[in-house]
Amino acid sequence: MSSPELQTTTAEKFDKKKDKSSKKKKTKPTPVTIAELGKNEGDNPHWAYKPPPGAILVDHSVDPGPFEWDTVRNNDDLELWLIRVPDSIKAQHLEGVEIDRPVSSRTARVGSLTRKNVVHDIWSAGDGETDFIGGEELRCLSCLLPRKKKKGKLSIAPKAIARHIVISARQAVPTVPRLQPIIHQNPPRPSYPKDVLKHQFVPYGARSQSGIFTTEESMDIEGVAPPDVISEKPRQEVPQVTEMESKEKKRKKEGESPKKSKKHKSKD
Repeated sequence: MSSPELQTTTAEKFDKKKDKSSKKKKTKPTPVTIAELGKNEGDNPHWAYKPPPGAILVDHSVDPGPFEWDTVRNNDDLELWLIRVPDSIKAQHLEGVEIDRPVSSRTARVGSLTRKNVVHDIWSAGDGETDFIGGEELRCLSCLLPRKKKKGKLSIAPKAIARHIVISARQAVPTVPRLQPIIHQNPPRPSYPKDVLKHQFVPYGARSQSGIFTTEESMDIEGVAPPDVISEKPRQEVPQVTEMESKEKKRKKEGESPKKSKKHKSKD
């Protein structure tokens, strides 16, 4: 059997649930108002587009001339060239400049421009490498042209950019200093290839100067054989007899008497 306290607590819980459900039914949804434009922007004058500092809005009322979108599209003889110039050169400085006809397949110098004693080279960036002139970013750019049918609004050009021209200042080349005359200078040492050289060890004193004779010495001394040809036996000196000694010897021979020969007895 249940106690009267438990019955009262359960009854109170059911009453609270009923009150919550009744409150939920009484709440009504609030109406949502939708603006005509759908963005709730209104007519605030400060919300209009303003260009960033340093930029100016394009005046679409200006006549584009030959750069009009339809003019470029309809004329097959027109090409779009993209030219990059330094800050020191303006568009008016390019008037009357003559350049060679560039070739799109290779990078080459097509002309030069002198401005304020500074020579600028005009390069045509081709399909190859352009590290030495710069202008790699030109290949990723596209051109926008105004169109009259759209009230001067800019549209992507109907033709691709045909040529990329880069104008850059010529690099200063250091001048070669004048060579001063050298008063004393040893003759250059002969150089021989290593594959021709023969490595040979000769001890000190092996090649003495006593046995070496030059051609001049051999021509000056005629009839004298070199030391190697001379025989080992020394020559005998022949005594020389003078006239006085020969006369004295004759006198001695005349004054001497001949000696008698001894007879030998024969044995019978």
